[in-house]
Amino acid sequence: MKILFVCTGNTCRSPMAEKILQWFKPEWEVRSAGIIAIAGAPMSMQSKEVLQEHGLPTYHIAKPLTDELVEQADKIFVMTEQHRRTLVDKFPNKKTELISPYDFDVADPYGGSKADYEYAFAELEEMITRRFLLDV
Repeated sequence: MKILFVCTGNTCRSPMAEKILQWFKPEWEVRSAGIIAIAGAPMSMQSKEVLQEHGLPTYHIAKPLTDELVEQADKIFVMTEQHRRTLVDKFPNKKTELISPYDFDVADPYGGSKADYEYAFAELEEMITRRFLLDV
């Protein structure tokens, strides 16, 4: 299975989702990218801290979303409805959906407090568990 997580800059939400799912499903190819990512940008420090606290890997460099990444993915999960619309408009496909099984947006913690990053991590962990581990 090839999964692609997409957010805005590929420095907070999508890399955290990538690391969470890689932990749960190491046999899968899991990647992340950003709609307006700056290639090579580092993961946010707060995202790294939260991942470290949960014993997850923190190595990541941002990647912009490309045709190739979209084509290679079996499923693409985005953080917000706006991401979904932008991605499908730019890269028409039928494999893109919100990460939330409840169809709500994952708030962007960028520039927020550590608590904002911890909350985003907890949301992502729950959504990934529901989507990929519980078959709900």
